[in-house]
Amino acid sequence: MLSLLLSHQWKETTRSSVWQKNLTVNLVLGFFMLLMLLYVVLLGFFLDNILNYMFPGKETLAMVNGGLLYYFLIDLAMRFFLQELPVLGIQPYLHLPVGKSKLVNFVLWKSITSLFNFLPLFLFIPFAVKTLPAVYGMAGTWMWVLGLFLLTLVNNFITLYVKRQLVEKPMVTFGFLLAVIGLALADYLNFISLSDSSRSFFNGLGTQPVWVLVPLVLLVAVYMLNYSFLISHTYPEEIRVNKASKVGDSSEIGFLQRFGEMGTLIGLELRLIQRHKRPRSVVIMSVFFLAYGFVFYMNKMYTDGFTMLIFPGIFMTGFLMMSYGQFVPGWQSAHFDALLTKRLSPYKFYLAKFWLFVPACVIAYLVTLLYGLLPEAGGKIMLINTACFLYNIGINTFVVLFMSTFNKKRIDLSKSASFNWQGVGASQFILMLPILLGPILIFLPFSLLGQPYWGIATLSILGILGFIFHKQLIGVVVKRFTGQKYEIAAGFRQTA
Repeated sequence: MLSLLLSHQWKETTRSSVWQKNLTVNLVLGFFMLLMLLYVVLLGFFLDNILNYMFPGKETLAMVNGGLLYYFLIDLAMRFFLQELPVLGIQPYLHLPVGKSKLVNFVLWKSITSLFNFLPLFLFIPFAVKTLPAVYGMAGTWMWVLGLFLLTLVNNFITLYVKRQLVEKPMVTFGFLLAVIGLALADYLNFISLSDSSRSFFNGLGTQPVWVLVPLVLLVAVYMLNYSFLISHTYPEEIRVNKASKVGDSSEIGFLQRFGEMGTLIGLELRLIQRHKRPRSVVIMSVFFLAYGFVFYMNKMYTDGFTMLIFPGIFMTGFLMMSYGQFVPGWQSAHFDALLTKRLSPYKFYLAKFWLFVPACVIAYLVTLLYGLLPEAGGKIMLINTACFLYNIGINTFVVLFMSTFNKKRIDLSKSASFNWQGVGASQFILMLPILLGPILIFLPFSLLGQPYWGIATLSILGILGFIFHKQLIGVVVKRFTGQKYEIAAGFRQTA
């Protein structure tokens, strides 16, 4: 059965018109992939030399063992944003004498072939073969490698389960993310020491092979979680008749359906982000830009005052809203004409965008609260970031949505996200001026008068008022959009 399913998957791939058209591109990408793996192998082989050069006088193995838990946490975060869910069209098999367990197991085993699962092997096997036999012996060395690989697979199946639960039970996903953030925070505050725990565990893998049972048990547990979830979602009544169904792929986010048309629009927007590289890359970049505060907060020249701290506050709590919102409604440019023919309320369309941006700002704001733990300026940073967050959801969201009505540049979502300037026009650059300079210009007079806290209060009050009257402000945006929608549609038809 396994060979039959593999054969079907291979034929589905090679007979695809997309695969045939992009054969040359795939070969070139394959070459660069092999080149990248070669660099990873070289990095692993010279890892001990690199660490000795960067940290002279410290034991290499102790540093590697102490940092591996951090590595797996970062790996988990990267997988959450980058790793695709493995899918298998199951509808053609449902009327055949094929056990559901075989189909589900095939999907789960298929996920192991992800490049994410083999990168650690290319990195750490050269390091282990070169460095560890003198410490652990050959048997201990390979048990150490086996433990790493098992933990990599644990991360693989945790990611699959969490991403599937994001659709079915989003609170489970949010709870998991909060647990990871809490673990990182506890380590930062020295309540626990991940490096000490990591060093003890991975050293134990090399000296006492019985420790390998820990990742093995974890792997079995998360595998069974995924198995039970998928096996309960392969009944015919759970599959839409009018669509080719995929194991592990859901087209609706259940809890959003209670919000009616607006919830459906938000769900479609989330699916668009998940399925296409360019909008997904915007979301990924917004996560990395949450660390932008360190550029300012570690410099006493900036933290002594207030004005310069407003810029990172606005930028970090609203980066996703700004970077994604500047291309609205260009994300829908490919089917914008079809949207105009539907009985779709422009008000609901923009209200859905608003309620997509607000939670994004909330999540970013909660993460930036961690900057409040910094000594000396922590309290000031939290206060300013709170004001900037309120200003973003109350004022800047509407600046973004209003400026979007000037956007007439088409975006082809099928193209790569790298070096893709489609959809970028003058309105995108003009948009950034009121968003970033507006709050600074509002705050500046109060700062010059020696009343910075009144300036912070003003930003907060403006944001709260804007949020309270968001329906009226969206009405202004909709009025502008209604007058421009045919010009926008004409611009989206320009493919060159």
